[in-house]
Parts: sequence; C-alpha cells; structure tokens
Amino acid sequence: MSDYQKEQEAARRRQERREKRAERRRRRMMKQEAASLLDKMALAGAREKIQDTLEAERDEFLEREPYARAGKAQLRGYRNGYAQPRQVHLSGGSVEVEMPRVREDGGGFRSGLLAPYQRTSPKVLETLPQLYLYGISTGDFEAALECLLGVGAALSPATIARLKEKWAEEYEAWRKRPLATHYAYIWADGIYIKVGRNKEKLALLVVMGADEDGRKQLLTLIAGQRESDEQWLEVLHDLKERGVKWIGLAVADGIAGFWSALGQAFPATKRQRCWVHMIRNVLGKLPKSKQTQAHQGLKRIYSAATRAEAAARIARFSENYRAYPSVVKRLRENQDDLLGYFDFPREHWRHIKTTNPIESPFSAVKSRVRRAKRMMQHWSALGLVFKLMQDQQTRWHRLDAPELTAGVVAGAKYRNGVQVKAA
Repeated sequence: MSDYQKEQEAARRRQERREKRAERRRRRMMKQEAASLLDKMALAGAREKIQDTLEAERDEFLEREPYARAGKAQLRGYRNGYAQPRQVHLSGGSVEVEMPRVREDGGGFRSGLLAPYQRTSPKVLETLPQLYLYGISTGDFEAALECLLGVGAALSPATIARLKEKWAEEYEAWRKRPLATHYAYIWADGIYIKVGRNKEKLALLVVMGADEDGRKQLLTLIAGQRESDEQWLEVLHDLKERGVKWIGLAVADGIAGFWSALGQAFPATKRQRCWVHMIRNVLGKLPKSKQTQAHQGLKRIYSAATRAEAAARIARFSENYRAYPSVVKRLRENQDDLLGYFDFPREHWRHIKTTNPIESPFSAVKSRVRRAKRMMQHWSALGLVFKLMQDQQTRWHRLDAPELTAGVVAGAKYRNGVQVKAA
C-alpha cells in the first residue's frame, strides 16, 4: 500500500470515528429531549389535575356550578376569580397553579388540597432531613433543590434552622424514653467532634447496648466531659432511672471516669477493656524498632483460644519486654479486664473485644458533621449527631448468633466461650 493510500485510509477511519461520535451525541440528545418531554407532560398533567381539584372544591363549597341560578336558596358566597399564580414544588418538579377565590363567604372557604401559603408538598418536606443528614449544609440547599425540583425551589436557612430545632425536641424526648431491664452488653466511649468556626471540640458521652434479641441500639448520647467520674455516674444512674437493672458486660477503653462510675452504679457487671486501644497504648510506649514484633506478640494474645493460653502469652510478652516496665505494668494491671470476653459466647467475641460498635458508626458521623460548616451551636450539633445515629441504627446488624444473647441475659455461664452445663 502506497503512502497516499495509507493517508486516505487513515482519513477515512478518522471520518468514521467522527461520524460515530456525532451519532452517539445525537442519540444522547434525543434521549434527553424525550426524558424532558416526558417530565413536561407529567408536570402538565399534574398541574391540570391540581387546578381541576381546586375548582371542584370551590364548586362543592358554593353548592352550584358556574352561572347556575341559586333560586331562593341562601348563597354561601360568590366566585371571585383567582389569586396570583403560585409555584408549588412537588417531588417531580414545580408547577404553577391559581387558587380560586370566593367573596362574601365569611372566611369559610378553605382548600383541603392546598393550604394557604403552601408552596411545597409534604413529600418534598420529608426529604429535607435526609438531604441535610447526607451532608448538604444550609447554604447548599438552593443549588441542590433547584437540581431536583427546578428553578425557584430554594428553601430558606430559617426553614433548616426550624428543622434543627425540631431535631433538638425529638432528642429531648428520646433521651427520656424507657429502656429494657436487661442488656447483655454495653459499649461506652467519649467521642470528640469539632463544631463552630473555631472548630471547638465537643465531647459526647455515648452508651450503646445489645438487648436480649442481639440488637444493638443507642442508649445514651449527651454532651459532657470524657474523663469526668461525676458525669459518667450521672449517665449510668440515668440508665437505671429509665429501667435498666442488669448489664452482663461493659466494654470501654481506658476511661477512668467510666470504670469508676460503673463500679458504683453496676458493681456486678463484668468488664472488658478495648483491645484496639490497649494495643495502641502499648505500642506507643515502645521504640519504633520494637513495635512490629511487639504488635505480632499482642495479636497472639488477642487470638488465644482460652484464658489460660492468653495469660501464658501475656506472661511471655512481659518477659520479652521487661526492659520496658511501663509496658509490662500496663498489661499486667489490666489483664483481668482484657480477658473478660472469655466468660461469654465465642460467637460474640468479635463484637465485645473492642469498642468498634461505637467507633465505626461515629466515623461516618464525624465525616458528615464536618460538612455542616454553618453548625455553630453545641445544641444543634448534638441534634444533628442524634439524627445521624438514628439513621444509621436502622442499618446496624444484630450480633452474630443473636439467639445466644437471651441465654446471656438469663444467666447462662460460659468458660472460654463455651457454655458450661449446669450440674
């Protein structure tokens, strides 16, 4: 093939590619136009139906058709044209309607379909919490809703402020609700989130519980001081006042205030220190050159099949790192609390060895709170976190082998994760 023929062939292929791209663009435009036409037809139909219904409501109120003679019957009023056209925002877009008016009716005519000054359908209003919860701050609503509902569908910041006030009211009712009497496990933690322009840290005291059906649920969420004995004691006493009588196992990290309060409020509750936090603390006290090997040793303790095996591995680890007395002391002082999970079903161990059931959902909460840039007040932050946690709670999985949780609540005894049969 000559150079000329090659150039011609290359030019032909380029032309084919251009034509294919043009064809693809044409098809996309046709689809968009068809979709746009479909939306326009749907909205036109909706507008016509709404307007017809409003007209029918006026006719029903006046008890006569247009131009019909009333005879000697007492009139309820007279048709008086229409109010100024009003944009009403529906879930599929916005339509313009005219509200029929009635004069000399004594103020009795009211539409059951469209309330006075109503410009947004209840369905759209229901979407506001979800839009906000999924990271759209107050100032972003205008652009977001215009994409969904069309130009002119903006909602004011005042509307969102009222929404947050409503969440605060829901939170107050939620924190006073009665609770179950028995919980197999609870997880407690103090979570910090940043709020306001200056990114001040707000400490939230959080308690999550697993009921006898193995369902995890948020029990307590209050603003407070993470290390305060008094506030943790107040949290636990509040659980008692709301009906909690027994807790099988409490899981937390090294929050001294919580453990002190637990001993006063629920002295019979067994304890489990979070292994993830303990591993971090131990490794933080070692030189970097020792951390990889030490991490492997700690993981071997964590994965031991029996309490005796775990205790032996702790002893071996302590001997290997006796040159670092603070490390050995930390492990030895907390040994019993680190091995508390051996007295509960093996199927639940992955849930109760750490505080991950709290920290995992809160990682998503922190991410969304960071997007709400205008959230300045602590009370509004608390309401938002509460709604986010409620939203997440609907997707929390039950514990593995949830049927065993009822046995734990009933007092079943376990040794090394295996139930001990009664003699």
